[in-house]
Amino acid sequence: MASVTSLGIGLGRVDLVGEGLGDEVVAGRFAMIEAVGRPDAVLMRPYSYFLGAGDTVSFLIKDVGKGTHALLSARAGDEVAILGPLGSTFPPPTPTTWIVAGGVGAAPFGLLGSSARLKTLYGSRNEHETSFGRVLAEEGLDVQFATDDGSTGFAGTVTALLHHSLANGARRPDQLFACGPTPMLAEVARIAVAHEIACYVSLEARMGCGFGVCRGCAHLDALGGWRCICEDGPVYDARLMFAA
Repeated sequence: MASVTSLGIGLGRVDLVGEGLGDEVVAGRFAMIEAVGRPDAVLMRPYSYFLGAGDTVSFLIKDVGKGTHALLSARAGDEVAILGPLGSTFPPPTPTTWIVAGGVGAAPFGLLGSSARLKTLYGSRNEHETSFGRVLAEEGLDVQFATDDGSTGFAGTVTALLHHSLANGARRPDQLFACGPTPMLAEVARIAVAHEIACYVSLEARMGCGFGVCRGCAHLDALGGWRCICEDGPVYDARLMFAA
């Protein structure tokens, strides 16, 4: 069964309840989800787990198409099909791990909120789209905001905030965890190499199956080979996926 909490225009948290749904849910893993009985959304799509324990799992969703719109329009008790957990995970965080997230890339990190107040850099276009960063703060992460238009927090991109933080005396992290648009991840990877910091990224991609059959999420790695993000990802050592 589904329930939806609005987090702003076109943004929401979807909670699903079912026996054992939260079993084996770890930061970085994802589920394939479909709103059942909606003729405008006939394929499952991937969503990173935001929270998961016992019989309840939660997802952060932005309305960007038919599938996401159908989920955000679900009424209390509506049936939803879910396949998961799938995919690889982030390594265990340390007290000096930093998180870098952009937009819906906030989703994988809610599960890390209870482990420590990890420094988290969250980027969005403007103040109206900071909701996902704010729910990370509610889960216990130490969130610093960057907005492209400067309406909240640091004025600029989240990667500019990362560069600024590293260049201005902040305690050096021993690893970076990142999720967001691919160009953002490539820049985070470049910064990590320049500062000799281990970096793990969760790649976003459209998927048709979630387990390597449709090959719809194939992505070129740093050596020019193809990898299915659903099959051996979505979390990778950044050096495997982005050339230095």
